[in-house]
Amino acid sequence: MTGMEKRFLQLAIELEALLFGEFILSQVGKVFISLTLLHF
Repeated sequence: MTGMEKRFLQLAIELEALLFGEFILSQVGKVFISLTLLHF
């Protein structure tokens, strides 16, 4: 594998992790908002 390919793979993994993290944050946020609304 060339350095370029390795770098591209690393970027793809980082991007995927970032998107996954955002997805989890939005899910947690929805649950938190739902619980807050139910609480009041």
